[in-house]
Amino acid sequence: MVALAVLLTGLLAGLSMQTDGVDIFGDTSAGGVLFSSGGGGVAVAVIMASTIAMTVRRRIVLAGLAIAAAVVAGVTALLMPSDLAEVIAGGVLLGCTAVRANGSRIRQALLIGSFLLGLLSAGAVEALQYPDIPRRYADYLTESDIGTPVVVPVLCVLVVLTVALAARVDHADDYPSPDSNIRTVGAILLIAVGGLLLNLLFLHDVFRGGFGFEGRWYFGLLTVPVLFGAAALLPGRGGVSVLVGAAVLLTSTTTAGVGIDVSDRAWTLGLVALTAASVAAGAALGLRWGRPLIGFVVLAVVCATALFESEPLDNVNYVASLVIFPAAAAYLYVACSPAGPTSASPAAATLGLAVPVAITVPIVVSYGWTAYTPLTSAITGPRTDLWLSTGAAVVTVVLAGVGTWVLGRRTLPN
Repeated sequence: MVALAVLLTGLLAGLSMQTDGVDIFGDTSAGGVLFSSGGGGVAVAVIMASTIAMTVRRRIVLAGLAIAAAVVAGVTALLMPSDLAEVIAGGVLLGCTAVRANGSRIRQALLIGSFLLGLLSAGAVEALQYPDIPRRYADYLTESDIGTPVVVPVLCVLVVLTVALAARVDHADDYPSPDSNIRTVGAILLIAVGGLLLNLLFLHDVFRGGFGFEGRWYFGLLTVPVLFGAAALLPGRGGVSVLVGAAVLLTSTTTAGVGIDVSDRAWTLGLVALTAASVAAGAALGLRWGRPLIGFVVLAVVCATALFESEPLDNVNYVASLVIFPAAAAYLYVACSPAGPTSASPAAATLGLAVPVAITVPIVVSYGWTAYTPLTSAITGPRTDLWLSTGAAVVTVVLAGVGTWVLGRRTLPN
């Protein structure tokens, strides 16, 4: 029952923490970034998730927080859509589940796989809930036009039931002692605040020219020193999970999206099933035959396939994005997961999983104005941007692999 609770809670956390990114009509003031864009909510969620994983150890408290967060996520999905509330609820769920999964590699693998599945399939699940109308237009429509969501509320009910039952039957007492290390706190703040500041800088850069804007964004490269600095701050080998998160984040910036007809539920369900199968295979291989070096090499190769942008070689990038990337990300996370509760704190594991959502800005991008949206997810400028973004991703993945090897040689505290 505990394993099922970890699986379902991780899935709900991943679905809830995946934001829509930048609100193109958002307020670029400090308050606007905090409440109108994805960056502010994610920063708060990362801090809350890591704080819970760092300080809370009582089973009843963990179960209560998880149930409350699931209720908030369900009510929000049904009655009053709010990205901020959903993201923060996802952070609470992630922090609670990381503590419950600590010390058991199988539970950690279940958390990693379900959380990644939630992140990678959030768009498809939204299409299943609203097959005719994208949720981002909810503010302009009546509830009768939008329809009633089903997937997330049902998942919330299952999470509440399984977490409550797991709290009754799980009498394990192997949770690590609370970790109040100042270095851990510094790493949490560095990633959360650093990601928020980059989000603020990006919004100002995009909107400073008004509605006729165009330009290029390179400050996203500052993500790399922020993440590597946080990994170095974490005590022991806790920084390994942050380096894995950095590699997964940078690889995700090079993956290709595939357009499908979301009104055709068969295609949407097929995409979710394909992602789930890839993640499950990667997690299983990571448990059975975990070699971090292999994971980093595969992610670097996935990054390099972004250079194949012309037909027919672009199909290589599509396959790498849809099949290989989810499996490689799950494999690497599981392969680097600690074997025992003393190897790394739950806060470090939580922070590593949150890295791919903590940074809400593109790394390198050329943007311009269309009728509806800035082109923040496509490189429309010269091929220099493509080579720079791909090269930065490949180099970062390689450096993350080297850093993982270096941190693996650290002496563990007694």
